[in-house]
Amino acid sequence: MDEFTKINKITVRPGADSGLWALFLLPLSVIISTIKHSIIATPTYKLASLVCMGMMLTSVIISMQKWKNQKLKVINIWIVLASLFTTSLCLLCLHKGFVFSLLSGLWSTLIFMVIYKYILRKFKECFTLGEAGIVSQGIVILIYFTIMNVLNHSTRSTPFKSNMQISTLIIQIGMLGIAVIAYTSHSFNIRGTKSFYFLAIAVIFILIFLPLHLLLKCSPVLWIINQMIDDWSSLKLIMFWIFCSVVAVLAISKQILYAQKSSTTTRKVFHLLAVVVYIPGLIYKCSFLYLASGVVTGIFFALEILRLLQMPPLGTHLQEGFVVFSDEKDGNVALTPIYLLAGCSLPIWIHPSPCDVTNSATFTLLPLLSGLLAIGVGDTAASVVGSNFGRHFWPGTKKTIEGTAACIISQVGLIFIILYFGFLPDLVPETSFRILLAIITSSIVEAKTTQVDNLVLPLIMYIILI
Repeated sequence: MDEFTKINKITVRPGADSGLWALFLLPLSVIISTIKHSIIATPTYKLASLVCMGMMLTSVIISMQKWKNQKLKVINIWIVLASLFTTSLCLLCLHKGFVFSLLSGLWSTLIFMVIYKYILRKFKECFTLGEAGIVSQGIVILIYFTIMNVLNHSTRSTPFKSNMQISTLIIQIGMLGIAVIAYTSHSFNIRGTKSFYFLAIAVIFILIFLPLHLLLKCSPVLWIINQMIDDWSSLKLIMFWIFCSVVAVLAISKQILYAQKSSTTTRKVFHLLAVVVYIPGLIYKCSFLYLASGVVTGIFFALEILRLLQMPPLGTHLQEGFVVFSDEKDGNVALTPIYLLAGCSLPIWIHPSPCDVTNSATFTLLPLLSGLLAIGVGDTAASVVGSNFGRHFWPGTKKTIEGTAACIISQVGLIFIILYFGFLPDLVPETSFRILLAIITSSIVEAKTTQVDNLVLPLIMYIILI
């Protein structure tokens, strides 16, 4: 434990460096997306880039306090200046009102710092300083833009009809509902089965279903079902996803049955399953994949709440799965499966316009593949080849040069396969260079970093490819 963590009474994830550089990845991804795609970026997305600018400034302040071994202060002169700067950007660039701009500036700086400190103190040994920053930034963006979307929907005379807009609202309100269940259960120490399920049912109906029904003017459940049976291609995709899910469940059940601790190779099977699940969705049903990724992430969070509270009937079985599949980067919370899902989905979630009018991601496919390339294919190849055939280690790490070479070759191979089947347009020299740069950079980071690969690698690759 270093001086900074002692002063702030926090316990970071052991065996890793601070990873402060990771604090800047998510804000940079949104800001660069706005600059590169200013024409298709909506006013709400441009506002997101200004909020991210505020979080960037706050991240600089956190880095300075870490460098000087100072206490993380929520209110200080630097936070005030960062808030005022973000407020000025909202006023000058987007011509928002003063009160709205001030609240946005405070949210992206003051509230971000509050959430950041809360996560580091409450989730001991689960995050590095950088990883906690990415999670905190995601929470800030989720809450802020859920409020924005609810206000936008409620002030319209007719409900939004775009699948992406409706999907976003369902995901956002659903996630916040699950967060309320988790926070309330923890704050009031709810451990009884009846009390917990009463709380869960009340939140689901009052804070999720009822608001969505009023905003969408229809049942959110029926709307999702309608998307699932919209046409034959949707049904085929769902049947394929169900097959992949069955394979995953059988693999988990086998490990639990024999009480075998999963190897690195076994865990990487799920990375490859993610690749075969996501790519067809991106190519044929982009908006439905967007919805499904958010819903499944919410389900993963809900299952983790059941595991932590040991709630029947699934709590015990989920704990057995955690015991055999957890690795050294998991603390008391099963973060690895959530990180995998989030890493594959992040490029889709943060892109200003991932799906085109044909419900495909053909024109934006390259940056949307960032997570699949980096952790679905590259990280898997590096792990399998490195652990089985690696002989030459990178200085100061347990990663091998052979593994890094496999990481690069496998990602280039996937790009060629996608090109061969015509799902990517012919590459111009500039695009080819950016692809190679993104692959090589993320592969080297994978070999050298002690941060969670599933969080940082997709964002690094996305920043280069967007």
